Amino acid sequence: MTIRNSRLAMHHLRTKIAAPAFVAALAFGASVAQAEVTVTTGSGYIPMVKALVAAYQTETGAKVGTAFGGNIGQMLAQTASGSGVNVVVSDRASLAKFKMLDKQEVVLGTTPIVLIWRKGLTLSAPEDLAKAEIERIAYPDPKAAVYGRATEDFLKTSGLGAKLEGKTNIVSAVPQVTAYIAKGEMDAGFVNRLAAKAQKAKLGGSLEITDRHQPIVMTARPVEGAAKADDVRAFLDWLSGESAKKILRENGID
Repeated sequence: MTIRNSRLAMHHLRTKIAAPAFVAALAFGASVAQAEVTVTTGSGYIPMVKALVAAYQTETGAKVGTAFGGNIGQMLAQTASGSGVNVVVSDRASLAKFKMLDKQEVVLGTTPIVLIWRKGLTLSAPEDLAKAEIERIAYPDPKAAVYGRATEDFLKTSGLGAKLEGKTNIVSAVPQVTAYIAKGEMDAGFVNRLAAKAQKAKLGGSLEITDRHQPIVMTARPVEGAAKADDVRAFLDWLSGESAKKILRENGID
């Protein structure tokens, strides 16, 4: 299916994602109840958080629960409603407006936005998006995903936004962008480094964009008051160590 309209894309993808998010909230109830630490993140960083949790449990023997199912906005809404989550991993900007989170944070690193394109195309710079052969460009919903906000920031700062009018399509999250481009239903799009790496074999190519947008700083923040618990504090401290940094680098976080 080819999506040519941003509003249609959003309606279609939000409908698809609502059910998994609800199921996830139910499925992780037991895990939350049994674990002293329960972590959530948005859909684009689930593999990274799973790897961090697995390594921490192997090294320490401690139990860590997880709660996944939607973009970071959806997961934070569940957290605010009392899902049992006490640690949130996401970018600093996305977490800044949520008052239920503690002000302290663990800085995990920074990461760029990445321009990807379908097989059959060759791009050498973002400016190539203005070429006639590029008709459909996707990026994540800026209301829910930092990579969407960074993309809009880049398009405005670079002056490309005006040149691409009528070409851009907003979709739900990073995984949807890569899926559409891998299938050839979109010509190009903006994602994160992890998604570009994971889908490399299905793409025509990629280009990292490190300037002309606000830096994306990945952090881990506890829910307010949660860091007083020894288990939560221990997990947050571990995230600053070498074992965690190795996993973060493997997942595109410098």
